[in-house]
This record gives sequence, structure tokens and C-alpha cells, in this order.
Amino acid sequence: MTHQNNIQFSHYFCESRLNNNEGPEYFNAYSAIFITLIPFYYGIPVNYHFKKVALMLILNGGFSFYYHYSLTWLGKQLDEITMFLANYYYLCGLLKYYKDEDIKMRITTLSTIALPVLIAVNTIPQYDIYFPYIFTLYTAPTVFIVVDIAITHNKIREMLLNLTITSFGCISWVISEYKCNNITTYGHVLWHIFFITGIYMFVKMYDDCNTD
Repeated sequence: MTHQNNIQFSHYFCESRLNNNEGPEYFNAYSAIFITLIPFYYGIPVNYHFKKVALMLILNGGFSFYYHYSLTWLGKQLDEITMFLANYYYLCGLLKYYKDEDIKMRITTLSTIALPVLIAVNTIPQYDIYFPYIFTLYTAPTVFIVVDIAITHNKIREMLLNLTITSFGCISWVISEYKCNNITTYGHVLWHIFFITGIYMFVKMYDDCNTD
């Protein structure tokens, strides 16, 4: 499929797939604005790494709107790269919960090496369909770290609530990707609302947590 910027890629979301792979994706685009509003609603974090997560989400909402409305290669990169960066800064912020410097160094090294490699692979047009898998590969360790910290600092109840909200958004997107129809097409809208809300509630929970 060829877009107006002459770069070929084939990963379309359910909303446009139901319309012969043509945009704009109105529901996906306008629901993306919600992502920009979440940090303002819940408040900007104090931790400077978490502040960068908030900034990436604020930008991502606008970039995601542009991507879903235009379905251009530039929009795709702006949307997805800010997602990668948000996860990277989130990991950086979480490191304050580990006292073991060796663990901090290993996480930092692996995450810093993985970030440019995964972004580079993701920018290859022929591989764009694999973005959900590439992003999951990068974020899965973050989920493990989040759960580990919650157990260590007795934040299990909050962790389970936030994880449920996040998982609902994630599952909704997966369903819309693999079982696309007139009902499941709204799964990506739910992703924009619930996945990001749950993630940001995690950010605020750990930003407010006393680690001493």
C-alpha cells in the first residue's frame, strides 16, 4: 500500500481496514487527544524522569492524532518513537527503587542498547506490521519491574488496580487487531483511554511513593 508520502507500509488499524485501508480514522484520531490530557488531569510528576514520561505522553497524544488522521509514515514514526521514549524514561525513573547498583547498571545498559536498535528496526517500512510485537518486547520487562517494586513496597492493591486498567486497554487493542469488525474497531479507542490511564496511574503511584 502506498501513502501520499510514497513510503510503503501495510499496518493499518481496524478502523481504516473497514474502509478499504483509507483514512482518516476519526475515532482513533480524536480519542488520541485523551492521551495528551491525562498528565494534566493527574498532575505532572516530581521525579524528573517521570516528568519526561509525562512530556512524551503529552506529545504522543498530538502525534497519534496526526498519525490516525493522516496515516502517513511521518505520523507513524512520531507516534511510535514517543511511545518507546516514554517507556525508556519510565524505566529510568523506576531505578530509584533499587538499592543494588549492579541491578541498576544492568537495567540501564540493556534498556539503553535496546532503545536505538528497536527504534531502528521499527523504522524499516517492511517491518512496520511488527510494531506491536517490537513494542511489547521492550515493555514486557518494565511490567515485571513494576510488579516487583509494588510487591517490595507493599503497593499490591494499587498495582493490581492499575494493571487491570492497563490490561483492559491492551486486550481491547489486541482484539481489534486480530478480530476486526464494526464492534471491535473501538478497541483502539479503549487502548488510548484505558492503557494510557493505567500506565500514568502507575507513574504517579511510584512518583508519590516514599522510597526511604
